[in-house]
Order: sequence, then structure tokens, then C-alpha cells
Amino acid sequence: MKTLDARFRFTGERRQVTALFYDIVGSTEILLRSEPEQFFRSVSALHQSAEAIIKEHGGFLHQRLGDGGCCFFGYPDQSEDAAESAVQASLELVRIAAKTKAKARTPFKLRIGVATGLVVFSTEGDEIVGTAPVLAARLQAEAEPNSVLVADSTVQLTRHKFDYSLLREARLKGFEEPIALWRPQERERSTLEPSPPHEWDRPIRGRERELAALSSAWNSALDGKGCSIALVGEAGIGKSRLFGEFARNLGETTHETLVFQCGRRLESQPLHPFVAFLERLVAEPSVLKDGDNGAFAEALQASGRDVEADTVDTILSFTADRSSATSRNIRVPDLSGGAFRRKVIEAAAHILTCKATAVPTLLVFEDVHWADGMTLELMDRLGLLAEKLPILVIQTSRIRRSLAVATEIELSGLASAAVRDLVASIWGEHPPPGLSDFILDQCDGMPLYAEELANFFLTRQPLGKALSEWKGLLLEGGVTSLNDLLSARLAETGPARRVAQFASVIGREFSISLLTYLLEGVSRQTVDVAIERLLSQGIIERSSAARGSFQFRHVLTQEAAYSSLLKSDRRRIHRRIADLLIGEGEPSLPAAIAAWQCAEAGLHDAAARFALAAAEASVLRSAMHEANVSLELCAREVDSVSQRHPDRTELALGLFELQGVVATALEGEGSESARRIYSRAMQLLRKQSPVVRVKHFPVYWGWWFTAPNILTQQSRARILVGDMQAVEDQETRLQSYHCGWATSFHAGEHDFCLDCVAKGLDLYDPERAVRNRAFFGGHDAKVCGLGESALSYLLLNDLDASENAIKQCLEWATSTDHAGSMVHALYYAIVLRRCQGRYDDVHALGEQMLSLAERHDLAASQARANMYCGWAELMTSSAERGEERFQGGLLLQQQLGTDDNFSIHSDMHAQVLRRLGKPAEALATVHNAINVGRNSGQWFWLAELYHLSAKLRRDLNDAPSLIKRDLTKAIQIAEGQKAAWLAERAKRALDGLPRL
Repeated sequence: MKTLDARFRFTGERRQVTALFYDIVGSTEILLRSEPEQFFRSVSALHQSAEAIIKEHGGFLHQRLGDGGCCFFGYPDQSEDAAESAVQASLELVRIAAKTKAKARTPFKLRIGVATGLVVFSTEGDEIVGTAPVLAARLQAEAEPNSVLVADSTVQLTRHKFDYSLLREARLKGFEEPIALWRPQERERSTLEPSPPHEWDRPIRGRERELAALSSAWNSALDGKGCSIALVGEAGIGKSRLFGEFARNLGETTHETLVFQCGRRLESQPLHPFVAFLERLVAEPSVLKDGDNGAFAEALQASGRDVEADTVDTILSFTADRSSATSRNIRVPDLSGGAFRRKVIEAAAHILTCKATAVPTLLVFEDVHWADGMTLELMDRLGLLAEKLPILVIQTSRIRRSLAVATEIELSGLASAAVRDLVASIWGEHPPPGLSDFILDQCDGMPLYAEELANFFLTRQPLGKALSEWKGLLLEGGVTSLNDLLSARLAETGPARRVAQFASVIGREFSISLLTYLLEGVSRQTVDVAIERLLSQGIIERSSAARGSFQFRHVLTQEAAYSSLLKSDRRRIHRRIADLLIGEGEPSLPAAIAAWQCAEAGLHDAAARFALAAAEASVLRSAMHEANVSLELCAREVDSVSQRHPDRTELALGLFELQGVVATALEGEGSESARRIYSRAMQLLRKQSPVVRVKHFPVYWGWWFTAPNILTQQSRARILVGDMQAVEDQETRLQSYHCGWATSFHAGEHDFCLDCVAKGLDLYDPERAVRNRAFFGGHDAKVCGLGESALSYLLLNDLDASENAIKQCLEWATSTDHAGSMVHALYYAIVLRRCQGRYDDVHALGEQMLSLAERHDLAASQARANMYCGWAELMTSSAERGEERFQGGLLLQQQLGTDDNFSIHSDMHAQVLRRLGKPAEALATVHNAINVGRNSGQWFWLAELYHLSAKLRRDLNDAPSLIKRDLTKAIQIAEGQKAAWLAERAKRALDGLPRL
């Protein structure tokens, strides 16, 4: 079985190696004095001897350069003692040359140079870039015959193994600073004791105050007065170590600790840490995906969590797989998306806190800077609940959350005394004088940096103690940052480093099964050995996520392993992962991670599809902010897809559909960004075939729904009806008529409205309606059509047809048992009775609507119900209470931006003001409504607004000519719309005027 390094040859890699250059002294002169054939045989023999010695010491003869050679140690096979092996090989080469028999016709003398440093090399090994080989060549040229010169970088790594003498400093070509020339001598016979292993669980240093604060908070929690604490600080500052130390201090006391790990690139996965916790809780992930209530309830009960059936239902309705077919339809503001989100968070909080009264609970959220929006809301809810429960919530984050429900503890760098204590604990004795201060100056108090520096120096232990010794060791080792230190420690793991590199491409957390798949051709035993090495070195640790899974101990270590790969090699590994994910029926990684893997692999079309899948899943769970994260990635990937790619148009339309849904949900239907999105989508969609248009009908709907006014919306409705008239799909045609009747009523086009209702309801199918009512307007289409026709029939003065339609509307809505449809029917009935001036009916229907809206948390419907009830109360009985209720409902509706009946509501507002004795304000309100209605296209109630204007002018004793003008205008508008009922009302008022 091949070794890991032999099995995998990347395009290139960054790695620390030791270069050795040897050269024959005076080879030209020797050639001139010798026979060419003899010279050739002698040189060949020398190269063969040199190659044997180099190979014996673990090196590799990279190139024969005529009279010399270029060798590398630590490449292609990694070696922890590459520098030591190179120096030993160089001394042996010199000894072999010095022992050349006197009878040899061509005795050779060698010059050798050795240097260590970071290089980048290609897979084939024919391209190696770095200072080490250049410096080794320059040193070789400076060496005396049969001698070796070694660079500082190599000396610092090997001076505990060899004696060195400093010959001088020399300015070498290409190097700005003078270079020290060191000559090695034979290996010392005594060696230092091996370095002690890393003590990953050593006590934390310098955090006594923070530990005391956590302990105090825990003691308060035990008394039933918990809280939430945020540990804030930069990466490597010790947030997780602090929590770990605190948890260890709790020891065997009775409590439950739950850790929730937020993940990078999972910001688009709503509640992903909580869902991961549930997956560990249940026996099979299918329990959550399939919505198995019984199995889920049993798993909760087995863990000591006895929760209500409603909580189980709520969580499973969130975790269960859903069809993406309706995710691209707009959810209107009066749907329960926000309520569903809050209900899920409440249920999740209940599951996490229900045991607390019996068992004190510690809830820890790690890396909150990568948390999704719903997780942040969950943490804040837990923080509030903890105030009256034995619960302590701890969150670790690199960034501050200004509005978080948490007490913040900001972690700064360790004090100098703590750094000295940390360094001493690592060395196991008093470290060399000045080392602790040097480390403090380098790390600026960052614990992880200080720890890695101390371990770095411990493995090298320079003989000198001057500041320049420590600094030189870092510079020569290519260490200028914490990332470099972590890379150096990875290199110390030998062949296991390759496994860490592959794992880093998967992510911070990885499964052994996926890692083994990537390491194709490497035995499981070899992989297991590498894993054990990485565990023992503190590079990785076992993950609690699932059996056979591991994670890098620190995200910075994962980043160091990842950055050590060249981009071309990273892409190759990403491609292998992406190919696996694409070929799987159900990707084994979250869609958001799959999208990133494909993007890094350069598979832009696949990345866009996975990003769309992630966004759809979030939209279906009312997690719009999370969906937006995935859509941003999707947009970048779609832009990268070739214009000639056959799927580019489909991907772009899918992107537009979801972008429109999210923009409308987050910013409202009047959002300029939503309008721009749907306009772009329509420009693309109308160029496509009828089949494609039908498939992307939600684009038509969104384009219509987000129109800036009724005038534009009516124009779009006619286009929509026309484009869909010939399609075969009956539901699509029905919904096109749905748009038509909704807009044409407001535009005062009652004949077109009733025609759309008749044609649309002929296509109505109850089963299809169940699937579609939640997305096309949030209500049943038949309910909507009957309600709209009831209003149109009233204005056309067909009173029997109107009463019949509203009766059917209410009955059908009740039969659906769908909250959105029932409040929609009640709203139609309320508006109808309001037009008729039947105050008691308006009040009774309004209270019924309010009760239903409150049960289902339908904010816009609550606002409307209060507004109409308040209006009815004010007009019939209690002016003070009625005004307060009306104004409260009106204000809430204006805040929600859902005033789709502005004309009637302004009419009501003016009546309220008139009733309160404010006719001038009432008249101004009416005239504003007239102007808005004329400009926007909401014309169905214009006649009645002019009628009301005439009444108010009479109250204000305006000129009779102005009153007559308003009534005449009302009659003209009503007759133009065939609204006979409105025309007759205005005519009666006009007839009642005194003769001029």
C-alpha cells in the first residue's frame, strides 16, 4: 500500500524543506587534466555515491548539475528531522570525498551549502520556488574545499544536535542583509531529553476575574436567577478555553451542559445548531425529516424532556422536508410567517429549558459570530427565560452584539504575569531568561499565540539567549504570524499532515467516511494512524456531532491547514467533494456547504443549484434573512455561469423568483428592490416559451403584486391574463384570473372583474386550492373571487347577486378551515356592510375577525378589525372609545404598509373626524384620498369620496356651486364605471339640494 505522500501528488504545495547543494571544486581544471571518459566515469560514480548517502538520510537528489547536485530533505516525503538529516548527510559527503584514495586518477573535493525555509514546489518537482535552494547554492560557493556551510535557519533547528562555529558574515548575491556562515562539526554524543508532549488540558492562565464572574452567575442560576453571558474577543483569545475551564470546575455537580456549535458558512441554515442537537437526540435523522411525531416525542421523553404535543408538532413542521414547488411565491404580510418563526423559537426554547427546574442547565453557544438569525433570536429568548430559571446561557463570539440579551465579558490579552506563567507551564521548568518577555512582545497577550510560540521554541531550544536568537529563529523558520506557527506544528505531524490538509477542505468538522472517500487508495488503517497522530498532537478532537466525526481543535488550525495547499490543489479536492455531493440523491452535507464546495471547485452551475436549495429551505421555514445569505452566493455563481450554458436562464429565473419573495417579505410589497427584481425577471421570462412561462408563473404574480399602483397593476393584470389564456395548466390560468379580478375591482372595471371571477372559478379545484392558497395571496381563490364579486355586484346595484355571493364566500371560507381564507372572507363581509352603513353588522363581523386574527397572530387583520370596530362604535355609541380604537387600528395598518383599501379607509377616517366636530380636517382627508385615488388608479370609491366631500362642504357652509360640482362629479364617475348603486346615492343627494 502506498504512503499518503506517495499516493497524492498535488499541483504544488507550500512546505518547509532543507536544501543541500554540493559542487566539485575546480571541476573544469580537473577535466582539462584528465581523459574525458575517465572524468565522466568519476563524476558519475560521485553522483551515485552522493545519491546513496542522500537517500540513506531520507533526502532526495532533485537535480544533477554536471559537476554538482541539488538535494532536498523533507520533500517529497515529509520528515520531522529534515534539517538534521541534511547536515548529517553533508558531513558524510565531505568525509567520503576526503577519504578518496591517493591512487585515484581524479580525486575530488566538495563544497556544500545547506539552508532551510519555506518553498513552493510543483507536483512533478521540476519547479521549486523559495529562498532555501538559492541560499544553499550561495553558501556552497562560499565554502572551502571539503567543507560545509550552513544557514542560520538550519543551525537554529539543529544546534542541539551539532556543534557550530561562526566563520564570518558575508554579503551574498540577491540577499540584502549579511548572511552568517556557520560550519558544522560532528554530532554531539549527548542529547537533550525529548520535549514533553503538549498539555492541551493544562489549567487556564490569567482569567481568574472572568472565571469568578462565570461562577457567580452560575451560583445565581442555582437560586433560580439565571442570565446570559457573552464572552467576546478575537480568535485565539481563549473564549472556548475559558468556558472549558469553567465547565471543568463544575465537576460532578448535578447539572446538564448542552453545547451548540455555530458553523462558518451555515449562516443561511436557520437554527442549525439547535437542529444538530435534535439530530443527536433522535436515533435516526429521518425522524425529523419525515415528521415522525411519535418517535420524536419518545426521544425527547427519554432525554428527560416531557413536552406538549403542540411543541412536538411545531418543531417537526420546521424540520420536516417540504416541497420547494411553492417556495417561490410571495407570502403576503397578513400570513403567519412571522408568527410561525416566533412559534418555532418558543418551542425550541421550551425544549431547552423544560428540564431546568429539576436539573440546573448550562447552555453554551459557540462561535456566535457565525450564527444564523433565528439562532440569535433563540439565544435572546433563552436569556430572558433564564432570568427566572436555574439556567446559565454562555455565548462565545468574536463580535459584539449591541442589542443582545446578555451581559458582556470582553476578553483582552493576558497580562505579562499570566504569559510568563503560561510559558513556564509549557517548558516544565524555568524558561531561558528573556524568552517570556519576547513571547509577550510577539503575541500581544493572545493565549493561543503565546502557547504556540512557547511550544515552537521548546522543540528547538537555541543555545543563545539574546533577543536576536529568538527573533532569528522565527525569521529563519518563516514564522511571522500565528498562522505560520500553526503551519509549522502541522508539519511536525509528518505524513498525517496530508490527512489534515484533506480534512481542512471539508471544513472544521469532518466525518471519517468522507475523509476516507477523499483519500482513495489509502487504507483505512493508514488513515486511522494519521487520525490518532493528529489527535495526540492536539490538531483535532473528536466531535460530539456524530459517531466517526472529528473537528479541528481550533478554527485557526483548520485555516492554516487549508491555506497550506495551493489553490489548484484545493480546487481538485473541492471538485472531488462536489462530484460526490452532486451524485448523491440527498447530499450528505448541508445545501449551504455543498454550494460553497461546488463554488470553490469552479462548478458554478451546481453551486447555484445548491444555493437555491438552501434558500428555498429557509423561505419555507419563514427564515428570510437566512435565505438572503444563500441568495447572495447564488447570485455570484449565476453571474459566473457562461452565457452559453443551457441552464443559465433557468438558474437566473429561479434566483429572481426567490429574491423577489425575500425582498417582499423583508421590505414590503412596495420595496423598490422587489420591483426591480421582478422587472428584470419579466424581461427575461417573456422571451421564453409558454412552457417556461407557466413553470415560472410566480414571476408574473410577483411582478403584478409589487406594481407601484393600481393603474400599473391593472395594466399588468391584463398582460398576465392574456399571456396565460392559452396555457394548459388550469391552476395557472385560475391564478391569472385571480390577479385580474382583484385589480379590476379597485380600478372600477366591474364587468372585467366579474368576467375574471366567472372564468376563474370554472377552473377551481379544491384539492389544488389546498396546496396553493398559502402562497397566492395567502387565501383560497374561490373565497376571494366570491368576495370580490359581492362588492362589484353591490356597486352595480345587483343586490340579490351581492348577498348570494357574500353568503357563499363566508360558507366556503368556513369549510376550508384555513385562517387566511376565513379572515379574508370576513373582511369582504365587513367592507360590504360598511358600504351599506350597517354598523351593528360591521361591529359583529369585526369582533369575529379580531378573535381569529389574534389566535393566528395575523397583525394586518387585527389592525383592520380594530379600525372597523372602532368606526362602528363611534358612529353608533361611544365616540371616545371608538375613536381610540379606530386611530390605533389605522396607525398599525399604516405602519404595516398593508392599506390596500385606502379610499374606503380615508372615507371612514373623514366620517370619524366629522363625528368629532372637525369638518375641515375631514374635508382635507377626503380631498387627499381623491388625489391619491386618481393618481394611483384606485377609482372604485372615487364617486363616494366626492359625495362625502359635498356633505362636508355643506357642514362648512361652502358655496352651493361647489357642493353641486362634487355631486355632479360623483355621478359622472359612477356612471362611467356602471356603478349604479353609487350613482343613485349621489343623485338623491343632488336632488335634495335647494334650488339655486
